[in-house]
Amino acid sequence: MTGRVFDIQRFCTHDGPGVRTTVFLKGCPLRCAWCHNPESQRAADELLFYRTRCIGCGVCDEACPYRDARRTLRDAALRRERCGGCSRCADACPTGAIERVGRDMTVGQVMEEVRGDVSYFRHSGGGVTLSGGEPMAQFQFTAALLEALRREGIHTAIETSGQGRLSDFLRAQPMTDLWLWDVKSLDGELYEKYTGLPLAAMLDNLRAVHRAGGNVLLRSIFIPELHDNAAHAGALADLLDGLDGVKVEYVAYHRLGISKLEKLGLPACGPAFRPPSAEEIRRFGARVDGLLKKRRTGSF
Repeated sequence: MTGRVFDIQRFCTHDGPGVRTTVFLKGCPLRCAWCHNPESQRAADELLFYRTRCIGCGVCDEACPYRDARRTLRDAALRRERCGGCSRCADACPTGAIERVGRDMTVGQVMEEVRGDVSYFRHSGGGVTLSGGEPMAQFQFTAALLEALRREGIHTAIETSGQGRLSDFLRAQPMTDLWLWDVKSLDGELYEKYTGLPLAAMLDNLRAVHRAGGNVLLRSIFIPELHDNAAHAGALADLLDGLDGVKVEYVAYHRLGISKLEKLGLPACGPAFRPPSAEEIRRFGARVDGLLKKRRTGSF
């Protein structure tokens, strides 16, 4: 069995406990306006073009078998429409200006890479995190990989948008030591506007996994223009109040995805959001904590 992978990063410290290896799977049903890994959205292979590395030698044109795609590597949008996806241009480029994103890997191949870090996992309490993209969009591969990791006693985590079939989440739950559950918005209209999918399915899956005994950590993205308000703070406190034992951490929006869109030849897919300051996140977190305390003590 193979899965679509676009990166494997070692020595990660922000994707669960301890030192971790994060396996990024390619393909996601969401189209978040703030996505920091836009190259993960499509399951198909893609090309990143690093304009500053290009020396104009023309080797890519000579390697390209698609007549309509030749001499268009500096026009990334046009290249995307006409490219046949063979990546011969990336293989031929002498400066690394063209990078192929996406590869098929078997469970065994992923495990071979992961095993090299087992000693770090053991000493730090770490393990492997499946991220994306959306791991649940490749559920059969994800499930097989979870089973292989569990057989070898490796701690497992899944970073998920919460979108997918409920039955898949419940099947994955016993094999998942930690769920890193993204909260993108708790306003149904805004959620659908900025991700392309309805909010209800995410919440249904979250509550079902929690009822099934899942160890869940909410990861709430924080964009001042969308989230720094009383309505979102109240909705987040309400959600936490109904999820006993679940905690939340706040993920600051950043603009790294914008440069990746340029390399993919894609336009910006949303408004120009502002990254928050640490103080803004601290204040918002304190606000949610205060509201949650009031709900749990009945002191409104």
